[in-house]
Amino acid sequence: MSHQDEQAPDYLQRRLHLIASISTLTATGHKLIQQVSGAEMEIMRLEMALSQAPDNPDLGNALREFQEQLDALRAEQSENAAAIDAAEAAVREIDLVFATSKGGRP
Repeated sequence: MSHQDEQAPDYLQRRLHLIASISTLTATGHKLIQQVSGAEMEIMRLEMALSQAPDNPDLGNALREFQEQLDALRAEQSENAAAIDAAEAAVREIDLVFATSKGGRP
């Protein structure tokens, strides 16, 4: 039995953990999409209200707050996408180990 064959259960366990992480990250990504959409809608609503009442400081403050929230959500989306990419790359590496091992299957 080769060293790779002995490590197969560890690789499989790691792969399973990565797949679960990808699933969780993907769910988070969908949640972030919904939050971004909600913030964008609120920004549009505030912009319309501000066009009708340009001297209303409360509307201006609320608009700035939602724009900051949107920026933070987009940054979080980018971080989430990078985490998904990294986990998928790790899965590909494990699959390559199995594909190149004696009798392995990806």
